[in-house]
Order: sequence, then C-alpha cells, then structure tokens
Amino acid sequence: MASRAELYCYFCGHGCGEVLIPGAARRPSPEQLQAAYATVTDDAAPVWESGQPRCPRCGGQLFLERFEHEVVRRRERPLKRAS
Repeated sequence: MASRAELYCYFCGHGCGEVLIPGAARRPSPEQLQAAYATVTDDAAPVWESGQPRCPRCGGQLFLERFEHEVVRRRERPLKRAS
C-alpha cells in the first residue's frame, strides 16, 4: 500500500504537487515526504530548511492538505470475460 500526499503553503496557497509515498504508515513522516519530493524536478517542489518544508515561492510554512491511502498494482492483470 502507498499513500498519496500534497503539501500546500499557509501564506500564498501554492501547491507543491502530489507525490506517492511507499509504505502503510498512517501519516507520512517529514523524512518520507522529503524523499518523495526529491524526485520532483520542477519549480513546485518544496525547499527543505532544517528538516522543515518551505514554500518555493514565498518561503512560507507548508501543511499536508491532501493525504489518502492508495493501492498500487505493479502491473495490470488482464480482465476475464464472463461466460
């Protein structure tokens, strides 16, 4: 099971984009979020300062807005037709 999460800025409302976090934790840890956002290459990724995520636009504090568990299948199985 994996989790899908997104960080938003308290001050300007900037969204840092959704990331997929492996594991079945109830909530992602800051370390897991930092590792997941390390793969984001555009300007939307948060800036990590002393272990805390900061908005790349205004430097404001970020909060976890969307967070949901998701079942991720590695490959799709072919559907069987009912007879």
